[in-house]
Amino acid sequence: MAEDDKHAAAAQAADASIKGEPATANEEEKTVYEGRRAALDSVWRWLAAILTLGIAAFVWWLQAIGLRVRITNQRVVTKVGVFSIRTDFFELYRVNDIVVEEPLSERMLGYGRIVLVSSDRSDNKLELRGLKHPEAIADKIRAAVEVQKRARRVATVSEA
Repeated sequence: MAEDDKHAAAAQAADASIKGEPATANEEEKTVYEGRRAALDSVWRWLAAILTLGIAAFVWWLQAIGLRVRITNQRVVTKVGVFSIRTDFFELYRVNDIVVEEPLSERMLGYGRIVLVSSDRSDNKLELRGLKHPEAIADKIRAAVEVQKRARRVATVSEA
């Protein structure tokens, strides 16, 4: 019986989000984006990889496989490490600003960075580098941030 209630609540939340109604804070967590940083995300990295006969590319590849990013409709989860793994959670309802940076050397290859600025005092900035199509991902994050803020009734107070 509880399983039916869970499905009914999920269906109700989905209907509400389609109709533009505010979501609830208990809404089921759904993955919006999942991936890793690109090892060779700029022209300069490609040049360095060629000049070092692939050694630099190997080092950057090791760094890239050690960082996993999962963006859900509620938070950003980063896992860092290959053998020992550290998991960080960055709650979306605390995000105040989203910045997309696309330096020329990265933009030429279709990559960029997303910087999330948060109201959290301990960890107020998260930079996601080497992402393919960063503007599209940032739009998904922005939509999820707005839903989470409405669901939790979070209002931003501007300084006068």
